[in-house]
Amino acid sequence: MTIKFGREICGYVDSAEGREWLVTNGIGGYASGTVAGLLTRRYHGLLVAALNPPLGRTLLLTKLDETVLHNGLHYPLYANRWADGTVDPHGYRNIQSFHLEGTIPVWRFACGDAILEKRVWMQKGANTTYVRYNLHRATGPLNLEIKSFVNYRDYHGMTHGGGWRMRIDPSPHGICVTAFDGAKPFYLLTDRADVSLSHDWYFGFNLAVEQYRGLES
Repeated sequence: MTIKFGREICGYVDSAEGREWLVTNGIGGYASGTVAGLLTRRYHGLLVAALNPPLGRTLLLTKLDETVLHNGLHYPLYANRWADGTVDPHGYRNIQSFHLEGTIPVWRFACGDAILEKRVWMQKGANTTYVRYNLHRATGPLNLEIKSFVNYRDYHGMTHGGGWRMRIDPSPHGICVTAFDGAKPFYLLTDRADVSLSHDWYFGFNLAVEQYRGLES
């Protein structure tokens, strides 16, 4: 069976966020989300690691917010729902198609005349998630900016902002994140991007499925 959605599904928030994807590493870790890129469950994340396989599932990397700059225009590839119910930005409108290649989710984004492909998979037997971008077509240079949202919590729990400040250190090809003393460090690595360090809190995400279930959202 082939699973593929076009703009008639991907271009509308209700239909795109109602379809979810999941990849696993065989030792209890996983990555999951919605086709729209919106977080709707506390269990969504790009790296939910099994720190004590197959137990100890811990959310380490929540999401990536990507923005394309092409021919002088900015194209968000992501979407967020905020506490008042507002969805902003509307990156799902730039999804040309979504399909599964085997078990690997693949998005194709149309950014003006450019086509950018994104795919997500995990390394079997390791708490490692790969995200790869391929530029299939463009009439000029394309710049991709990626903002990484990290965390360190049990996958059943929720995170509240406060005085918590992670340690972020430069590492060859990326950064090393140590959430607190005694936490297992984890890495965000890239084969070609320029990396800058930041430590900003973003407040007020709304998780629609948790709200529907009557839980903290």
